[in-house]
Amino acid sequence: MTDALATVGRRSAQGLVGAAVSGVCTIATLVIASRSLGTRGAGYFFVAISLFAIVQGVASFGVDTGLQYWMPAADATSRRRLIRISLIVVAGGGLIAAVILALNSASVSELLGNNHRSDRGSQVIKAVAWLVAIGPLGEAVLGALRGANRVVTALILDRFLRPVLQVSMMIVASVTHRGPVGMTVAWAAPFVVVTLLGLISVIRLPRHQDGEPVTTAQFVAYTWPRAIARGAQALVQRLDVLLLAGAVGLEESGIYGTASRCMIAGVFVATAVQQMVQPQLRRAVIGGDPAEVRSLYAASTTWVVLVTWPVYLAMAVFSPVIMRAFGTGFERGSIALTILSLTMLVASACGLVDVVLLMLGRSWLSTIDTLAALGVNIVLNLALDARFGMKGAAIAWAAAILTTNLVPLIQVARHGIHPWGRPLRSAVLSAVIAVAIPLTLVRAVSGTQTLAVVVAMVIAVALYAAAVARHRHVLMLDRLTSGFRRRGTRPTVVPLPIQVGTE
Repeated sequence: MTDALATVGRRSAQGLVGAAVSGVCTIATLVIASRSLGTRGAGYFFVAISLFAIVQGVASFGVDTGLQYWMPAADATSRRRLIRISLIVVAGGGLIAAVILALNSASVSELLGNNHRSDRGSQVIKAVAWLVAIGPLGEAVLGALRGANRVVTALILDRFLRPVLQVSMMIVASVTHRGPVGMTVAWAAPFVVVTLLGLISVIRLPRHQDGEPVTTAQFVAYTWPRAIARGAQALVQRLDVLLLAGAVGLEESGIYGTASRCMIAGVFVATAVQQMVQPQLRRAVIGGDPAEVRSLYAASTTWVVLVTWPVYLAMAVFSPVIMRAFGTGFERGSIALTILSLTMLVASACGLVDVVLLMLGRSWLSTIDTLAALGVNIVLNLALDARFGMKGAAIAWAAAILTTNLVPLIQVARHGIHPWGRPLRSAVLSAVIAVAIPLTLVRAVSGTQTLAVVVAMVIAVALYAAAVARHRHVLMLDRLTSGFRRRGTRPTVVPLPIQVGTE
């Protein structure tokens, strides 16, 4: 168990570096798009990238999760066959989606709130349509790399190269005044580069590996529920932007899209830890070691909370300041940002609960949970958007987020697995005492003046750093920071303060 946690700690540390790069680059893309395009131009941009993300999720058919589930236990012949089938299927799905979107660009544009005489909306839809075909293929390629334990390669491509290319190309589009069309192309084109490089890495995977034969039927039986869940998940994450655009217009959608993407930058942390933990978690399940599963889940959740809670708390308290940074008119999205940031506190404290559910082989339960969240999201958006605008969309998405986290948490708890224990309590209390209380007091006394915000953040960072340093052994930071050391350096082994099975 100690070796498994040390391995995850090393990989999670690497993943957190990648998450930091992705998070910074995500905020940079938001600032570039919002400041260069304005509220309405940002609306075009966020509608386009939301369509891209939805097609990427739906047409990937869940094969990335299927590959990560089966490849660690499969022999070399089965691995090559599963990869080949997956790439062919998702490439076909992406191409069909691209053709449909391109042929119906005018209708889609009008449906999503482009009621002006200009055909700019149609042009943006066409631009993203011809790039969207590559999205599902990229998902499958990265899934194959992670399933083959090439997580560092996937990390470099997806968390370093792609976001850096996006920022660079969007800066060029901004300087050359390319408008929403050019900005959309600049955002989507790096997916093509990453996918091609990933394909080269997949082709070079070793042709020999010990394991058991895995039939195509086994792969499909596990993956097709994930296809439904993956599509529903993509809709849960992005549909609110499209529904809001159709209900109240592109300007409102542009502001909300900025707020929601700003909030989701913290999700990169959870995603990074998930991608590092998932292969090891799958091996623990295969090996029939529930104690290791519990330890991996508890440790990864602690690390996610440790990194994300200060960010979400700062966003919730000083949301007007954050939204002002994106330009004139964007401060109207501050309430939506506060709602979503507070919701993500709960979500991050649930940890990688859906991953645990999937690795236990409960793919159908995960699918049902995601479909339930999608239903909640659609119903609340339709009921609230026209009347409450961005606040309604934020409430709808918050309800969906809570559904996809709290329901699976109850389900995995029935197997004796949950993340709660002394490490997680320490992480939560450190963030509340050192960050939430000081920031809230400063906001109550001084409002959102720039100087007050800077002073508050300096105080909070100092207090939080001191609290984390004091409880570093409880928080298992020795495991996490070992990832930044040389491979030849052996970290000191400290008994794990985890009692998740009894607390």
